[in-house]
Amino acid sequence: MLHCKESHGYELRDGLSGFWPSGDSFDLSTVYRVLRRLEQEGYISSRWETGSSGPARRLYSLTPAGDSYLAWWVNDLEEMEKLVSRFMEAYRNHMSKHAEESES
Repeated sequence: MLHCKESHGYELRDGLSGFWPSGDSFDLSTVYRVLRRLEQEGYISSRWETGSSGPARRLYSLTPAGDSYLAWWVNDLEEMEKLVSRFMEAYRNHMSKHAEESES
């Protein structure tokens, strides 16, 4: 999400809820804890946004190191997706043969 635009912690929490089947949202304190860790590791940066009304809020953005790590992670996920797909295909083939043997 930070690859697309700067965001506040609560926006990130709300956006992440769409990735879970149940639609549950993360606890905001967990989101901020992860954001602090990512910032300490240099993957994101933050700045204070001060508006005309309300308190200042932190805006988070992806750093070049975060962008590189994201690209690596996406590649890793794609490889894992291929592995899972091959496993599922082998499992289905096995179960299909097992069902045929049980019928005879």
